[in-house]
Amino acid sequence: MKQLLFSFLLFSYLLGLQSCNNNGAASIGNRDGDTITTTASLLSIVEYDEFTIATIQDPWNKGAVIGRYILVPDNTVRPDNLPQGIVIKTPVSSSLVYSSVHAGAINELGAIDRISAICDAQYYKLPKITAGLESGKVIDVGASMSPSIERIIDHEPQIILTSPFQNAGHGAIEQLGIPIVECADYMESSPLGRAEWIKLLGRLYGKAQVADSIYNVVKLRYNSLRDSALQCTNRPTVISEMVTDGVWYLPGGRSYMAQIFYDAAASYPWADDTSTGSLQLDFASVYDRAHDADFWFIKTFNNDMTLANLQEDYPLHARMSAFSNGGVYACNTAKTTFFEDFPFHPELLLRDFINIIHPGVLSDTTINYYRQVK
Repeated sequence: MKQLLFSFLLFSYLLGLQSCNNNGAASIGNRDGDTITTTASLLSIVEYDEFTIATIQDPWNKGAVIGRYILVPDNTVRPDNLPQGIVIKTPVSSSLVYSSVHAGAINELGAIDRISAICDAQYYKLPKITAGLESGKVIDVGASMSPSIERIIDHEPQIILTSPFQNAGHGAIEQLGIPIVECADYMESSPLGRAEWIKLLGRLYGKAQVADSIYNVVKLRYNSLRDSALQCTNRPTVISEMVTDGVWYLPGGRSYMAQIFYDAAASYPWADDTSTGSLQLDFASVYDRAHDADFWFIKTFNNDMTLANLQEDYPLHARMSAFSNGGVYACNTAKTTFFEDFPFHPELLLRDFINIIHPGVLSDTTINYYRQVK
């Protein structure tokens, strides 16, 4: 079986050259293609008559590529002279998905039955996944940081969807010969840029038109909400998360979360930071810059937070202004569909923030994820 998998990987790599022109189209030899992505900075999708090329940029090394995939429809004859990349036959029929984030998007595409294995099963709340785990239709291959290689080999998924990390590989699964799709969407600097990655999932699972339609609606709704919020003249200050094991993880100033704060007409103390990932700070650093923040948004897992246990977790939390002025809001991700929804539906999270920070601005006052901590 291993030899078969290695042969598949070797067979999937072919040499070629891709070049782009300046009018939104791309050419390979005498082939012309249409560029599908417009907002994502790390993902480029170009469609040709016989195949689609999806290119994923390295978030940490400008100009470098961490994944190039040649998507070839399974019902067509394999084209000659394919460009360089990992060939994936589409639509994908079976897949190992590392994150419930991507499972949520695949579910919305109507392709949840193509997820046949997952990691970190305890974080999945999708009924078809939990039912599949009980029936054996969906395989749990263990923790994402150390999945069971034996289970993956026995299962033989067509592709693996996982997320890259800086200066880190994927361990032994890289030796299996199964195409690994590097889902770097979480490193996008804009909410709509991240949401546009649903177009890649759509093309992998044969749901391109559905994916494009979903994104177009998301973009329209997000921009409408943003425009309503940006009419506000005041910008209350917001911070997020809390100290965990001595470290306070905060969104970088160029992260999609920082952009959502801005689009909700809020002021973020680290807006001048240039990182797209997370900042790792101590309490003193956060307190010095943001102790007077008006709103404090915290995500928990299976913890119905109160102000008392927030202070118990770390006594100095009580020194933050939001602690005493009623500005602390928590999202229990074990009881909401936060992670299943917002990466590909940032308009839902933006609406929450606007309704909390600027009540009365929107006609739809729904708050889905956060509740005031008392």
